[in-house]
Amino acid sequence: MPINRKQSNCSFMTLPDGRQLSFAEYGSPEGKPILFFHGLAGSRCDAIHLHNIALMNDCRLLSMDRPGMGLSSIDKKRTILSWANDVEAFVDYLGIKKFSIIGHSGGAPFVAACAYKIPNRLNGVAIVAGMGPFEIPEATSSLSRGQRFLNGAIRSMPWVATAMMQLTLMMFKRPWLLKYGLKQMPEVDQLALRSLGSHEELAAMMMETFRQGVAGASQEMQLTVKPWGFDLTSIKLKCPVTVWQGGLDSRWREIALP
Repeated sequence: MPINRKQSNCSFMTLPDGRQLSFAEYGSPEGKPILFFHGLAGSRCDAIHLHNIALMNDCRLLSMDRPGMGLSSIDKKRTILSWANDVEAFVDYLGIKKFSIIGHSGGAPFVAACAYKIPNRLNGVAIVAGMGPFEIPEATSSLSRGQRFLNGAIRSMPWVATAMMQLTLMMFKRPWLLKYGLKQMPEVDQLALRSLGSHEELAAMMMETFRQGVAGASQEMQLTVKPWGFDLTSIKLKCPVTVWQGGLDSRWREIALP
């Protein structure tokens, strides 16, 4: 199916409920289809750094904005599992029967949702530095007391998530603050991020998350710190599953898919 490209490698489709889903395509147009799920904060633009790798491996990399982020419409009835419905509508729109998925950081819950809800359509699953469900002790054992308090506050007081996203937006508007934040990361992460461009370039890319404001990102933060709505042990996959988790990454513990 031909793709209507608009707004800097951004294309659109209309979902069954009338919402707009925006996406970008990288790699080889005729290659093996892989869906990329961005982190939080993040957008379809994050996958641009994987374009050359996708080309070299003959992969068609499709990156979507989740509801309320980038140029995708917000979904006020959204759940973690409802993302699998959007994904299935998206691949049907493109005429894709089976595909692989890769999710980074805050994209991990949505990888798990697809693994749970549409396992027969998946050729492969990959999670990179993914977050796990916060009600599982192993997922929060390395978090500081302050981080645990903040997660609890978001669950009981939704406005905290909005305030957090407003602070994040403020950081992206002031690249010197982003530079300070990156210095708190392990050296290996700092090197990896510096290879993607200057602090100004990274900040400009991340600003796409908030193209419509902070409501979408705030909604997603609230969803991810609460129970996800399904049991990970119920996931039954016949395709390969790969999890990458850095030993120095103390923010999250890996999500285990049976």
